[in-house]
Amino acid sequence: MPETLLAADVGASKTLVALVGPQPGGWAWLTLPQRFATPRDPAVAAALISQVARNLAGDQRTVAAAAVAIPGPLDRDRGIVTLLANLGWHDVPFAAMLAGQLGVPVVLDDDARLGALGEWSVGAGRGARSLGYVTVSSGIGCGLVLDGEPWAGGHGVAGEFGHLVLDTSGPRCGCGHRGCVEAYAGGLALARAARRAWPRARLGDGTPAPRSAAEVFRLARRGDAAAARIVGEATGALALGLAAIGAVFDPELIVVGGSVALGQRRWIRSVAAASRRRCIAQTGASMRVVTAALADHSALAGAAELAARRWYGRTGDGGGDGGGERGVQGRGVVAEDRGIGRVVDHPVPLELI
Repeated sequence: MPETLLAADVGASKTLVALVGPQPGGWAWLTLPQRFATPRDPAVAAALISQVARNLAGDQRTVAAAAVAIPGPLDRDRGIVTLLANLGWHDVPFAAMLAGQLGVPVVLDDDARLGALGEWSVGAGRGARSLGYVTVSSGIGCGLVLDGEPWAGGHGVAGEFGHLVLDTSGPRCGCGHRGCVEAYAGGLALARAARRAWPRARLGDGTPAPRSAAEVFRLARRGDAAAARIVGEATGALALGLAAIGAVFDPELIVVGGSVALGQRRWIRSVAAASRRRCIAQTGASMRVVTAALADHSALAGAAELAARRWYGRTGDGGGDGGGERGVQGRGVVAEDRGIGRVVDHPVPLELI
C-alpha cells in the first residue's frame, strides 16, 4: 500500500496542495495545505505542484500517486482538461503533464464533484445519502453525491448548473453562451458587472469604483442602487440554480461553499430563501441549505478521498470509483480557521441557512 498520496485543488485563482497518508479505516492529512496563485500556463502549474509536493515530502516521504481537482469540463479517462475558461485552458493533457513532473500516476476529477465528495465524507454531509455541493467563487460549479456515490452523469459533466442558461440575451459567460447562472452570480461575473456599471476608476464621491465581488456587495450594503441591482440579479440567478437542483435531484441537503459564498453568508441566506420560494411547496419546505464545513478545503478533501479510494482501496469498491457503504474516510478534518490538519472525532458543526 502506498504510504503518501498527493491531493491538489487547482482553481482559477489559487492552487492548494497537501499530502495524505493511511490510517485505520481511512486517511489523514500529513501536511498543512500549501497555496499559490495558479499560473495561466498549465505546464508551469504542473511544475509548481510538483515542486511543492517535493518540498512537503522532504527526505522522509515519497509521493506514490496524486488526485487533482480541476474546475470545468474534463475527459477523466484521458486526464484532459477540456475547458478551463477562466485560465484559457483548452484540451490540456494536465494529468500527463503532472505525471511527467512527479513520475507517478495522476487522476483528475471535477472540483465541484470532489467538493461534494469531500463534504460528504468528512464535512457537512456526513451521514447523508445524497447531497448537492455548490461552489460560488470565480465561477460556479456543482457536484452531486447520490445514494452515497459521486455522480458524474453519462458524459462526466453532471451538475454543471452554472452554465444553465436563464436568458439568451443576458451577459456573456466564459463558456461562450449568454445568460448562464455563472454570468450573473460568479465572482468574475460580478467584477465584470461592476466595470460595466462604473467604467470610470472613481465614483462620484471620489472613492474607488468597485472592481471585485466583495466590493460590489460592500457598496450594495451601503445602499447604492446600481450595486443593489447587480446583487439582486445574482441572487435571482443563483436561487433559480439551487431550485433546479432541488427540483431535479431532491438531495437531502445542499452544501454551499466557495470564496464568494463563504465571504457573503448573509447573501447566501437570501439566496436560500429565494430558492425555496421558487420550488414546489414540498421541495421548498424540505430543502436544507448549509454552508460548507470545510470552508475552501472541500475540493482538496475530496481529492484526498478520491486518491485514498483509488490507491488505498476498499471492500467492494469496484476499482475504487464506486460501491460500498461510505468509502475511505478522513476523520472530521476542519478548516484552516478552525485548525485544519487537526484530527477530531466529532462532526463539524453546521450553519443552517
